[in-house]
Amino acid sequence: MKKILLTLAFALLLSSVWAEGESSLSLGLDLRGFDALLLPTLQTKAEVKLTINAEFALRIPVSLTSDLLYNEVELWEFGLFLDYHPFRNGLYLSVSLIQMGIFTGLDKPEENILYLNEVAFGYTWHITKSLYLEPRLVITDPSGVFESEYEQVMHTFHDRSQFRIFFLFGWEFLAIPSL
Repeated sequence: MKKILLTLAFALLLSSVWAEGESSLSLGLDLRGFDALLLPTLQTKAEVKLTINAEFALRIPVSLTSDLLYNEVELWEFGLFLDYHPFRNGLYLSVSLIQMGIFTGLDKPEENILYLNEVAFGYTWHITKSLYLEPRLVITDPSGVFESEYEQVMHTFHDRSQFRIFFLFGWEFLAIPSL
């Protein structure tokens, strides 16, 4: 029964994706990771994005925060995010639907699995039909629900703050045709 419901939900999602005719699949990489040449902490991100229509997109990001000088610890974060383009242009609001982090390395904290939450504001500039730049302001835990988790992250990585800026370079590599 669960398989049937999951299949129906997936079919409905795909039918709404194809009905719009504006769907695409893209890959984005964070250009801000180059600041690790100057700072003791590497913060970088890669993501896969499914643009459903002109208003909505789903993203699956994977990010890495690593201490390059003092400790041998890394934080891997991943999740599912919903992007909403209210004006059907480049401006968008992004919310995490599911997000978690896992500490790895020799100096990892005892509690190594974290549940996280982020909200982001950004803008997408299309350089060409398939290439884009996306500056994004990320606000971690805006509601204060995961305060202890973010205190642990900021205690482990001193360069990490509640507000972060990312510059993603993206490539839309698959346009999904409408039915």
